[in-house]
Amino acid sequence: MNKKLKLFLFAIGIGAASAPVMASCTYYCVVAYKACLNSGEPAADCIAERDACEESC
Repeated sequence: MNKKLKLFLFAIGIGAASAPVMASCTYYCVVAYKACLNSGEPAADCIAERDACEESC
């Protein structure tokens, strides 16, 4: 296989592998926020928890 093609495929693999890791924290915050709203908590409390969660990402 051509060296440039191998490097290109490697770079695509690294990008594809790192994208879910970076997005997983934010995704967790959104899921927790929706669960908070569904539990009947006041929206202001849920928003504050979501913001704190996203800041920790």
